[in-house]
Amino acid sequence: MIGRSALHYTKVMLGIDEPQTQTTAAERELLASFLPGAKRIVEIGVFEGRTTRMLAERADADAVIYGIDPFFAGRFGISWGERIARSYNGKYLANKVRFVSKLSTEVDGDVPTPVDFVFVDGDHSLDGIKADWAYWSERLAPGGIVALHDTVLTPEKPPGYTLGSIEYFRDFIRHDPRFEILNQQDSLTVLKKR
Repeated sequence: MIGRSALHYTKVMLGIDEPQTQTTAAERELLASFLPGAKRIVEIGVFEGRTTRMLAERADADAVIYGIDPFFAGRFGISWGERIARSYNGKYLANKVRFVSKLSTEVDGDVPTPVDFVFVDGDHSLDGIKADWAYWSERLAPGGIVALHDTVLTPEKPPGYTLGSIEYFRDFIRHDPRFEILNQQDSLTVLKKR
């Protein structure tokens, strides 16, 4: 019997399904609006590469997107998400998209710094967002953009729902004097480094 992930992979390869994403169309449009001028772009949490491809399509022609994800393998030793992401971004892999199969705080040497734009949509636990914020806020150029997913509750979430990313944004990140909030859309917050 074929597993759900393998079946989904097959459907994506046949053009029946789209790669999955946890971002809304409005969130992706907001991300795209901050891409002009960014040359080193980091996406933390590639999933199936749908947002990665949008970044590649909408970023400047000479921009490079570093898609960071550990691409954990499933029970058959295969990361279907990675296979989908690589296939879906195939035409950009030669010159514009570089996948880094590591945890987001273990990429020293794999991603040149400083970076101009970071989209954080990886580990939403309290420890995960703390580590990402500590690591990437220091590697972002002055004037650079950081976009944080799942920092605001949306009406679709049940009462009492919370994530470490929501807590840490509410209690710490939004008060960080090094950054100013530029915009919010759905669960996405965009900040600029002063």
